[in-house]
Amino acid sequence: MPDAAHAGAPLPWPARGRTVRWLLVLTAGGTNAFGFLALNGVFTSVVTANSALLGLHLGSAHLAAARAVAVALLGYVVGASAGSLVSAGRGRIPSGGIRAGLLLESALLWLVAAGWLWRHGAPTHGGHALLLFLTAAAMGCQNASVRVTAGGDVTTAYLTGLLTSAIVGWTTAGRLRARDMATVLLLIAGAAAGGVLHRWLSWSTPLLPALLVTAALAVTWVPSHSLTPLSSNT
Repeated sequence: MPDAAHAGAPLPWPARGRTVRWLLVLTAGGTNAFGFLALNGVFTSVVTANSALLGLHLGSAHLAAARAVAVALLGYVVGASAGSLVSAGRGRIPSGGIRAGLLLESALLWLVAAGWLWRHGAPTHGGHALLLFLTAAAMGCQNASVRVTAGGDVTTAYLTGLLTSAIVGWTTAGRLRARDMATVLLLIAGAAAGGVLHRWLSWSTPLLPALLVTAALAVTWVPSHSLTPLSSNT
């Protein structure tokens, strides 16, 4: 693994990193809609909300709901670990960069889509848990891969810190970064699209995030003359 990665510096992204980022934000919105609407009311990438839900369900003695949230949290941890490993590398595992993370994430999301279609949108109780685990793992993989390769200033799924920074910058310095607001709006748009699909074409709901992250992976292979840090492309 490159020394820069050991030091916490971002790894190179494709020159079209901005497009990749926007596609990943839409993906996060779509997976959260899928998890909340189709997989027992659990978010797939919002660890803060899921942690609060876990405490709420435990305190209310709703153990079945608590188990679903715990499955999502476990999936996220496993996915983040795997995403970090394939993106940054360790020991004999080479650094695969953002492409390796996106490849793993797309594989997970296509497994989810296949499982959902195989059961005609009505998986068993155990199937719900498995699909939730895999979807949360995909989001953990996405967040970890982006953090490894683009640095902690770039986010594609969790917006609390991003929105807070945008508000602070606006109120204290009169600056409002368009990138930050676009991220918030795109995540809402991705979730809205997932909601529309679930209402009218429920069988296709998990296909949206799978297609989006596959598109993001494809964009990284578009020929370009250089690789650049994502922060300089947004």
